[in-house]
Amino acid sequence: MSPEIVSILAGFMAPIEIHTDWRSMLWMFPLLASIAIIYKATKMRVLFWKRFVREVVVLFLTVSLFMIAVGIVLNLIVHRL
Repeated sequence: MSPEIVSILAGFMAPIEIHTDWRSMLWMFPLLASIAIIYKATKMRVLFWKRFVREVVVLFLTVSLFMIAVGIVLNLIVHRL
């Protein structure tokens, strides 16, 4: 078996541990940016560059702020109980 295949298969046997500190939570933003870009690219009938960028930024900020607010509320609920 080639080393590349062994490396890929080893990832399933020993998964990478993802921590829940503030630095690892920053990986949320590239994921949200790609989701916003793909969503707007598939939903807009005609792509005008300025309008597309504006709508992607608005969607990205809306979802980001909502997720941050939900995280803060859930964090407060967990630490108050």
